[in-house]
Amino acid sequence: MHTVRWVAEQLGLAPGTLRAWEQRYGVVHPTRSEGGYRLYDDDDVAALRAMVALVEDGMQPAQAAEQVRSDRIVSVRGAEADPPTGLPDPAALIAASRAYDARALDDILDRAFASAGFEYVVDEWLTGALDSIGQGWAAGRLDVAQEHFISAGVMRRLAAAFDAAGNARAGRHVVIGLAPGATHEIATLAFAIMLRRRGLRVTYLGPDLPVASWVRAAGEARPEALVVGAPRVADSGAASEVVHALLEAAPHTRVYAGGPGATPGHELTGTTLAASADWLEDSLSTPAVRAVGA
Repeated sequence: MHTVRWVAEQLGLAPGTLRAWEQRYGVVHPTRSEGGYRLYDDDDVAALRAMVALVEDGMQPAQAAEQVRSDRIVSVRGAEADPPTGLPDPAALIAASRAYDARALDDILDRAFASAGFEYVVDEWLTGALDSIGQGWAAGRLDVAQEHFISAGVMRRLAAAFDAAGNARAGRHVVIGLAPGATHEIATLAFAIMLRRRGLRVTYLGPDLPVASWVRAAGEARPEALVVGAPRVADSGAASEVVHALLEAAPHTRVYAGGPGATPGHELTGTTLAASADWLEDSLSTPAVRAVGA
């Protein structure tokens, strides 16, 4: 194991840069000594060395970190692989929330996203963990504040991943947001990240977007596709209103809805977020003959 000072000297970096790369980009996850000092193993040093090389070649640190993380994790797209080891027990999230332990929550998320590819962690681990948390809240084992505490921690992590994924300047443009009244944005933001990771240009509009704002965004951004998030069945009416308004206002733009409240006939295809991202990427490579549902 190596100290931050030793690693910094080996790589020609300031110790503060190493700490910033860890905190901002999650490129490594050093352990701690009994005294609380960072300790890096050989794999950490190799990852940091690779990031230094990418940055020296002119890549932005956020994009370099994303590439290094992708090289370190198991790729699951289009491949059959054994489930990765090291994913935390979802019960640990509940324990962290009960204690309002932000450091424990961050450590759990660090270990999860370091154990496997982003898509696998979201579809196979995070979705199940959040379902368990929702059941705990419904059964009265978790307070609303504790559920919000976890959601806020996850959203911070996803926001960092969205930035780290970069944004293609010349890729096909997709605008994504949530229907009016829809505020549960974890799945929608995760989907936006997956599209960015596939090289698409993604504009994320966030939760609870009024119909008029959707129409205005479609007219001004002129994307190839619009995706309306409807994370609950209760969001179906609002999502349908948005979809039909967009079809009328932008008849040559592909319009889709995703989530349990998705508008029939306009749903994204795929049983997981990753599968839906693959499908949308593939569909955008084929010129649209007419608006969806026209």
